[in-house]
Order: sequence, then structure tokens, then C-alpha cells
Amino acid sequence: MTGFTFSPEQIRSAPIEVRRWLEREIAASLAQIAGPTRDAAPVHAATLAACMPEEAAQLFELIKGDFLLSQVFFELGRDGPDAHAVAPLHAVGLADLLRHTRLGSVDRLGEYFGAINRAFQAIRNDPEATLFGFDQQGHVYVHETTCRSIRLLWERLFSAPMAPAGAGPLASGPMPAEFTPPQVGPSEAVAAHMPIANSAAS
Repeated sequence: MTGFTFSPEQIRSAPIEVRRWLEREIAASLAQIAGPTRDAAPVHAATLAACMPEEAAQLFELIKGDFLLSQVFFELGRDGPDAHAVAPLHAVGLADLLRHTRLGSVDRLGEYFGAINRAFQAIRNDPEATLFGFDQQGHVYVHETTCRSIRLLWERLFSAPMAPAGAGPLASGPMPAEFTPPQVGPSEAVAAHMPIANSAAS
């Protein structure tokens, strides 16, 4: 099995022809990881499951302990139509995904796709459910519903407006009776041992 390791800087600085070649090589490698049936057949919308918003939330609960895994998951909901995608599919360039997540290993990316898909299968209780498809031009495909569900989850988690300063429950009102404010300055015991400034000058 062939392995590839690239730094994000190498991918970013590569000429467009090299990036396109890289995308094709990554797609071929991931298609082999996914299995021969998906490698031989083109991507069809009917073969990809549509992850609903509540399923996306459940999926994130299962994987959120792994930062990089969560990052790959949210990249699937990134905005921007792709010319290679035909509704109801959404395409993500594999080289772009590697660059955004700062992953340099195609093998690790394949492992993350597998982990996300296994979590989805557990939620669906369906070992045949498939979230991902690949083509030979270097793209991973998900259903448009999956993309929208992940993007909606991202917006709910990270784009909610923060409460204005001073609007919290402790911003106003009397302090609880059991609350004792911290003492500002030295205690009496410390103050008794501090030198007096004018006595040091005499």
C-alpha cells in the first residue's frame, strides 16, 4: 500500500497542475480504502445517505472528543458549490480538505472518513449506510442534506451571538448572603510585619 505525506505548506505552494494530480492520487487511495465496489462505480446520489440535522448532532456527540476528527466532520459542511457536484450531491476537494485541516497524511484522512461513517452507521443501526463517495478527480462527495445538516450544526454551536457584557446572572442584584468578598490588600497579620516607610528613612 502506498502512503503519502504532505505538509499544508507543500500543498498550498504546489502549482495547480500538481494539486490536481495530488487530488486524483488521494481520491484513488481513498477509493481503495473505501472498498472495490465504490472504486469501480461512479458516485450516485442514491448510494449516499442523507444525514438529517438531528443525526448530525448525534454524530458530533460521538466524535467530539477527537479534535481533528471533528474538524474533518465540519469541513464536510463548508460553504461553496463545486462545479463537479451535481444535485443532490455536494463535493469537497480532498487537497483543500487536507490543507484546511492541516492533515498531511492521506491514510489518516481515510481513517477519519471511516470513523465518521461507522458512527453514522451506529446511529442509523444500518451497517450498509454510506455517507461518502469518491471520484477520480480528487473529490469526496456527501449528500446535500448532509452538508446542510453539518453547516446548521456548526452555526448553532459556534455562530450563536454571545451575551453582551454585564448581561449575565451576576451582573446586577444583591450578592448572596453567604458570599464573602475577598480582602483587598494585606491582612492584619501581614501588615504587622511590614516595615514603615518613614522609619526606614530615619
